[in-house]
Amino acid sequence: MKHLRVLAACACILPRGCAFYYRAHGNRKILHSSSSLVHRGRGTSLTSLGRPSLANEEHVTSNHLSLESNLIAVRGGACSDSTPALFGKVAASAAVETFIMYQLLAFGAAANTLTSMPSGTRILQAVLALFVVFGSSYFGQLIDSGMSAATRQVLAPNEIPGDADWYLNLQKPFWNPPGWLFPIMWLVVSKPTQFVAVTKLMANNNKTDIMIPLLVYCAHLSLGDAWNKVFFGLQCIGRGVTVISAFWGVLLLSALLFYKVDPSAGIFLVPTFLWVSVAAALNWSIFILNAM
Repeated sequence: MKHLRVLAACACILPRGCAFYYRAHGNRKILHSSSSLVHRGRGTSLTSLGRPSLANEEHVTSNHLSLESNLIAVRGGACSDSTPALFGKVAASAAVETFIMYQLLAFGAAANTLTSMPSGTRILQAVLALFVVFGSSYFGQLIDSGMSAATRQVLAPNEIPGDADWYLNLQKPFWNPPGWLFPIMWLVVSKPTQFVAVTKLMANNNKTDIMIPLLVYCAHLSLGDAWNKVFFGLQCIGRGVTVISAFWGVLLLSALLFYKVDPSAGIFLVPTFLWVSVAAALNWSIFILNAM
């Protein structure tokens, strides 16, 4: 009897302990094994010992259902940091990324006064703008890899355990754009027009007028990378709403500052602004639909 009580107690406690560990560490393998333990505890520890008990069976079944509800509640749950801690890490990474990209663009803009070869200056500016506009996410990955292990775990999507089908299983609005449209808009429409806008601004000889717009533009790129990490990497819908709202606001400010210096450069940022507006509306809609 004494051994039987110990075994029954283990069958009841193990699922809760494993579910708690999952919340803390996001390890799906632990969960899978704990789920198997529930089945084995229900089928072997209680019944095959010759003391089948309806009360114990119901208790273990209740624990199993509780474990399954925990699985649903923390699905994609690598987002375990408190909100201030998460935003602090994201802000630190974005600030460093902004600084590096801004220095590259500022160097290209300063080349207008450092050389008497306009063609060479334009080539240098085009190369630097190409690195920043198309390679901003790689700057972010490089920065995250240089941070502490704990910070890198929070900011690097590839290292975060989560549900591969998480996004597919979310409730989305009826106007949700098809998946094939996203790479087209980013790589064919948004990035090339941003490249044109940045090179136009860098070609302006009035250095004092273009430094702030370039800094704000780099901040918008960093926030865009941060949103990808928070929403898709960490699978945090609510916190993703906050980041993409900041991303949208800084992009709008960037377009207005570009337009003030060179109207055509500001206009070239309009396609990106419109597409980010769609992405922001989609994130907000997903947040509302899945919070209900």
